Amino acid sequence: MKPQRTRFSHYLYSMILRTSAFILYFSLLNTIRAQSFNITFKQREQIVRPDALGKVYLKKEAFAIETSMDKLEGVFVNSSYDSIVYQGALQRNLPDFQTIGWKVSVETEFNKDQELFIQNQESYCYWFYDPKEHDWHRFDSVIVRKGSSIIGTKTVRQFYSLEQNKNLTLMEVPKKLYLTFFSINGSFNEENAVLNQVQTYQLIFED
Repeated sequence: MKPQRTRFSHYLYSMILRTSAFILYFSLLNTIRAQSFNITFKQREQIVRPDALGKVYLKKEAFAIETSMDKLEGVFVNSSYDSIVYQGALQRNLPDFQTIGWKVSVETEFNKDQELFIQNQESYCYWFYDPKEHDWHRFDSVIVRKGSSIIGTKTVRQFYSLEQNKNLTLMEVPKKLYLTFFSINGSFNEENAVLNQVQTYQLIFED
């Protein structure tokens, strides 16, 4: 009878492990679903979809970045000529991650200048919507609500280079920009921030 009890014990132990794994999996899945974002690019009123490598091909004219956030206050953004932040995000190892909260640049309210900052690994933007705390945000003035989600649009008609401290027209921008979006769990202020969702793109500007 001992071998039978042993087999039963192993079976019971295996079932407990499987059940625990399923509970953990669905808990993580629910967490991801509870707070998420999605990025959509538009130009000439048409959606411009990225290819399999995340490359988004745009004309050198006005375009829009739509950020859909589901139960999420905001997303961090980095737009750069170099790929340091982009590559770090792909590896889920952003440079000096815990200091990012101190590196957020100040953009105009309601995207008044209709511009996208060109940064480096020492600068980020934070696109948020929190009407309970702030009566302004970084998107265009009109926010669209769909169920538990809000959609903020960032219209881009020019760029602003932080390193050069000047505006650049759409015709002046180099052919490629690395664009990184990410959300966090926790807080940079409380020093318990953890990287959550990441989306990366390469903006390819064609003549």
